[in-house]
This record gives sequence, C-alpha cells and structure tokens, in this order.
Amino acid sequence: MALKDMLYVSYLLPAARIAHMVPRGLTPALADGRNAFLSLVVFKGNTKEAFRVPAPHIPFDQVNIRTYVVDPQNGKTAVYFIKCGISGRFITFMYKTLSGMPVEHCTFNISAKTDTEGGYGSYRVQGNWHGPFTIAASETAPALTGLDPFPGIDEALLYLMDPTAGFYPAWGGLRRLEIYHEPLKPRVCKASLVNFPYLEDLRILNAREIGQPHNLLLVPYTPFEIFLPPKKEKV
Repeated sequence: MALKDMLYVSYLLPAARIAHMVPRGLTPALADGRNAFLSLVVFKGNTKEAFRVPAPHIPFDQVNIRTYVVDPQNGKTAVYFIKCGISGRFITFMYKTLSGMPVEHCTFNISAKTDTEGGYGSYRVQGNWHGPFTIAASETAPALTGLDPFPGIDEALLYLMDPTAGFYPAWGGLRRLEIYHEPLKPRVCKASLVNFPYLEDLRILNAREIGQPHNLLLVPYTPFEIFLPPKKEKV
C-alpha cells in the first residue's frame, strides 16, 4: 500500500485517561513512566500492493484514532486502533471484510501544498466524521531533532511511528495485525487549528485539549505492507 502526506497529531495524556479505551489483556505503553500518547493519523492511501493480495489501484483517504500499548508477545510498543474512518465506501467494505478492523465510512479531504524544496507550507484536512472536523498545519522543520519526554529520536519514533504490530477488536475478540514499513523520517509541523469533536464524543479529550496537541509529525511518502489474515490474540 502506498501512503502519502501522512500526518500524526499526538497528545500526551495520563495513562489512566486512556486505559478505559484499551481492552482487557492490553496495557497502555508509557512514554515517561506515567503518561501515554493518543494520536490522530491522517493520510492519503492507494490500494497498490495492499494486503499482499491482487487489488485494483484505488485512492482513498483515511484517519485513525489510535493509542499505544505493550505488545504481550514481546513487550515492545504496539498500536491499538480505537476507531478508523475511510473516505471510500468500497475501501471501507474491503477493510472490514479482509481484516475486521473497526472502520467507518466518512467524508473528508486532504489538501497538502509543498514548495520547490518539498517543504509543506500548508496542510489542511476538512470533513465530517461524527461531526465536522478540521486540521490545519504547516511544516516548521525538515527533520525531527528531539521530542520530549523521550530520551532520543530513536525512542520517540519506535513508540509513535514504527511499531510493527497493531491490535483491534473484531469478530468477537481481539485481533493482532502485523505490518511493515521502512523506518520513517518525519518532518516537524505546527498546528494552526485542530477541531476534532469525535474525540470529545469518545470522552478522551475536551475541545481545549484537542486544539493543543503535543506534537505534529509528517511523512511525505512510504510503502506500507499489511500481512493478512489477522491473528486472534489470546487474552
């Protein structure tokens, strides 16, 4: 699968506020001994080489609400998908059929404008998913040089961007999905506006907190592999 203009909007919260979103058998992955992250991940996708099965090349937009958990198999950081929204009805159906992921159809558009050197002068997402939402941002640095509360860049990326396993509820249980992509090299962005009321509906953040994310990281392009079928996780 080819992913473009992938924006991570992340919030650092007390782990206790996220724990109720995580099912039995999983625990939040702590970033600093007390807090954990929750992220919105927005990207343009294409079904090229999706799921390692033949598929037509169909573009779509996707937004994931996710947090981070301890992988019970190896103790590493993994992703837990809380909700996923996809712009195309066919792709939404295919996701549900092949993986059972908690995906919903929603409508939105991603507009990314770059300068002659590839810098993102403007990145804007606007649509409707359980209410109108908008994210507006721009690039402030071409590379990440540090990110609190992590001791180094490698630790930050292994936590936020490079886990190789994801969990989600499906088919009456907890499923484990293996993924692969090359280590990501994000650009740093700053938000001018984040309005995402679905996070309020899910009782995760209030409107003021939604508008003040901890960090925004952007990846221009990456090939992304999903290995199917998902495995049933014993909990």
